[in-house]
Amino acid sequence: MDKSVKELYKKVFTIGLPVSIENMIYSLMNFIDVFMVGKKDVVLGLGTAAVAGLGFANQVFMIFIVSLFGLNSGGGILAAQYYGSKDYKNLKKCLGITITVGFLFSILFFLMGVFIPEKIIGIFTTDAKVLDLGARYFRIVALIYPLIGIGYAFNMQLRAIGRTKYSLYSTIIGLCINLAGNYLLINGNLGFPAMGVEGAAVATVLARIISIFYLIYIIYKYKLPMAGTFSELFKLSWSFAVKALKISLPVFGHEIMWVIGVSLYVVIYGRMGTEATAAIQVVKSISNLVFTLVFGLSSGTAAIIGQEIGAGNEENAYKYAVELLKISLVAGVIVALFVYAISPMVLILMKVDRAIYPLARQIVFSEGILIVIKTAGTLFIVGILRAGGDTLWTMFADLIPLWTFAIPLTYFAGLKLGLPVALVYLCSGSDEILKMPFCMKRLKSRKWINNLVKTS
Repeated sequence: MDKSVKELYKKVFTIGLPVSIENMIYSLMNFIDVFMVGKKDVVLGLGTAAVAGLGFANQVFMIFIVSLFGLNSGGGILAAQYYGSKDYKNLKKCLGITITVGFLFSILFFLMGVFIPEKIIGIFTTDAKVLDLGARYFRIVALIYPLIGIGYAFNMQLRAIGRTKYSLYSTIIGLCINLAGNYLLINGNLGFPAMGVEGAAVATVLARIISIFYLIYIIYKYKLPMAGTFSELFKLSWSFAVKALKISLPVFGHEIMWVIGVSLYVVIYGRMGTEATAAIQVVKSISNLVFTLVFGLSSGTAAIIGQEIGAGNEENAYKYAVELLKISLVAGVIVALFVYAISPMVLILMKVDRAIYPLARQIVFSEGILIVIKTAGTLFIVGILRAGGDTLWTMFADLIPLWTFAIPLTYFAGLKLGLPVALVYLCSGSDEILKMPFCMKRLKSRKWINNLVKTS
């Protein structure tokens, strides 16, 4: 095996693997909430409606976190390249700008959650019970959104410099707190009040507060490269802000349009009935939990390739991209098989209404097909092409198939033709197939490789 390829595998295990595990655990917090409200309890409002309601509230969280990722991407891409060129002064500025934009953006979701949660959840469903449960959960978890906006900035910078184990530790702490809080507060164990979905929300808030403060504490305790004073972080020149925003805004626009598109699928499913919605939410909870491993690999890939480009090793960046693409395909097959294998057991453990079991199993089969394609697409867009600063091209390559083909096809298949839910769900991934040849051609052209810090 080539020496540089051996070095790549070492980086995948030291950077990509911790990010993958961290992403999975981060998503596990939302999954645990859905999992633990699935057991039917009429008095507490638990069961199928609670699963659907929390699923919609978590869809809002997904919109928030994906948008945050887009806003922070400019700082993250630059940070990886600055770290590769050993420019720690500008690395700290990258953290400052991501903290600023993340906090300001999160205020919008905070206000929506506190003041109009019913209107937001009402976008996805007309079922009064589902709407009420989803809104109650959303109103509480929204309180933590501004702190998440700040914490996510620190998280992105750790990924950029390859110190991913610290964010992994913080996420594990958060998961343990969330699990314990859910056990105590949802059904009222060990003398605690039984709060139902609101108990799940309180547990999530406590978990995220403690994990974020732990992360910031560790960064400053060990004096990691991005740990700067207030002036080092926030004394930003206009030219530097413009440089970061020129990268971030296309990605932000990209992510906003992508997540709105994906959310339209949820609206379509919501109009197909509560049982169909609950079945899809259960499957997506299982799938997202495992698929975050793949997304973590993509984030790790972005850091690895960004560092190589920043250090001037453009040939290595290309070679690594090709090798990582091979890894992603193998990972996609493994993830698909794993999701298909564990889903029956998870459905039984969740103790949801048996009426949704057959639907869920059919959807799992469709999801297994899509996961393999999604894995390669995620690595192309998030991990490889963006790491080289190719943000405009990736935006068009990702959004055009989604909005011109996949969304209209899903709408007509689900709401006009009334096709089976599993087939409608399969239609929602058709854009992944369409963009694949274009991504491959772009990779081979090497036009995506741009050293953004060479003159800094």
